[in-house]
Amino acid sequence: MARKSGITDFFRKVGDAVFGIGKLPCKFKRRALKVKKKVQPEKKEEIPKILQSFFERRHAGWPEYVMFMVQLAVLALFVTAVVYMVFLPAETFIFIPLLLGLSAYLAYLAATRLRRAFRRDYPAYRSFVAICVATAWVFVIALRHSPVEFSLRNIHLALIPPLAAVVFVFVTFLTFRFKYGRNFTYGTVEQTKGRRATICVGYDICSNVKAGLYPVESFIRVKRGDIVKLSVEKPMFGLRGAKVGVILEKISR
Repeated sequence: MARKSGITDFFRKVGDAVFGIGKLPCKFKRRALKVKKKVQPEKKEEIPKILQSFFERRHAGWPEYVMFMVQLAVLALFVTAVVYMVFLPAETFIFIPLLLGLSAYLAYLAATRLRRAFRRDYPAYRSFVAICVATAWVFVIALRHSPVEFSLRNIHLALIPPLAAVVFVFVTFLTFRFKYGRNFTYGTVEQTKGRRATICVGYDICSNVKAGLYPVESFIRVKRGDIVKLSVEKPMFGLRGAKVGVILEKISR
């Protein structure tokens, strides 16, 4: 037994010498064996410096910058599709990769930046991007790659694909409005004076409200920094954006 104990002590001493644990105090032994997990601080998203003053003048922040990039990409997708269909229909090997690239970029924006910028209403923004991409491709397929060739003899058949594309776009946007549309939005109180308040509102695709400062009436008592719910008056077609109404309730501070 003494011999076995001596062999055990020998290997223990060798192990302590290799790993350097035997000479450490007890509290440092436990610390050496425990693997610490470093918590990476969340990266703060910022607008590029060249555009900061542009967005600050419009009381807009990083979410509005992300939506601006999405709108530019959507515009580029539509312009590319129109140029391909109308002016250069033979340049398939140039425009199809361009359309695929712009569609992939929009999918990337929807999966990453839009998710971080509009967490509360992210499904609505994701659906909007999907509808825009689908609209461009539906028209490209219907007008450029339709299996029915246009001629005076089969004009009725030739009109089916473009009419189907128009109906598709109308139905999808109508469905989007019914599913995600709402008659209220949220904002932060910047100033108060009696029953009047100035509210800072961010871009809201669900209520079709643009970012900015809005002077409104308040039927409840609010103060600077309060987050409030606001009524929204929508025009018939909503092309020029909705109008912010009155403060309905205070959400939090």
